[in-house]
Amino acid sequence: MRAPRPFAALLVLALAALSPGQDLPDPEAPRPPEPLFVRLTFYPTASLSRYDYNNDLDLYEVRLYVEIRRGSQDGAAVADAAVTSLGEKLDFHDDHFEKKIVFEKDALPVELDVEIAAKGRPVIRERVPLPDWLVLTEPRPAVIETSKDLAVGWRFIRFAAPVDVQAYDFRTGREVLRRTNVAGTSIVVPGSSLPAPTIVRLYIIQSWLYKRYLSGDGYARGSEVNVIPWSQVFFRTKSPGPETAP
Repeated sequence: MRAPRPFAALLVLALAALSPGQDLPDPEAPRPPEPLFVRLTFYPTASLSRYDYNNDLDLYEVRLYVEIRRGSQDGAAVADAAVTSLGEKLDFHDDHFEKKIVFEKDALPVELDVEIAAKGRPVIRERVPLPDWLVLTEPRPAVIETSKDLAVGWRFIRFAAPVDVQAYDFRTGREVLRRTNVAGTSIVVPGSSLPAPTIVRLYIIQSWLYKRYLSGDGYARGSEVNVIPWSQVFFRTKSPGPETAP
């Protein structure tokens, strides 16, 4: 009699190991998608002017930056997601999504919604409050003589907080002013410290940022929201005397 073939013998042993009525093991369940690291950074921005003292006057916007990475903040950037806020689609640049959304001065939002749709995973939806808007009140865009001290003032719409005040020569990049953690709502800058004739960019930014960590299914550890209000103004300077503006 011929000896049983090896394959047939193994099959007989496998079937014998199963008790009557026992089913074959189920295939392994599909693994959930790896979490996403998400960093939302919003800048409520009040520009009295931009690039020059008479350009883009009283422009209010939120600048949105959304970073999405696979697994952790060191993971690869997710470039093919669809990211929207207030119905506006954010554009992908380098390793993040960004957008500037303009608002009317008298209709500034107090919160923003963000939606992230990435392939193979549920849609992420977040509603982010904007704690405040920081707005410069002076100086206004103008031609300013360096013989006079410069008053710098600002206001918060909801609550006051320390600010950093900085200014630099827009043509050369040389720093003109730097003060940090300034309390109150105004300072005075000696006119003698201002260069002339040139364009000066002056801006203030809240010293303490608003941060909140994101948690829940789909988020990698460390996912966060940052909101940083700031405001800027450009003005021209000239030396004392009858000469014309630069």
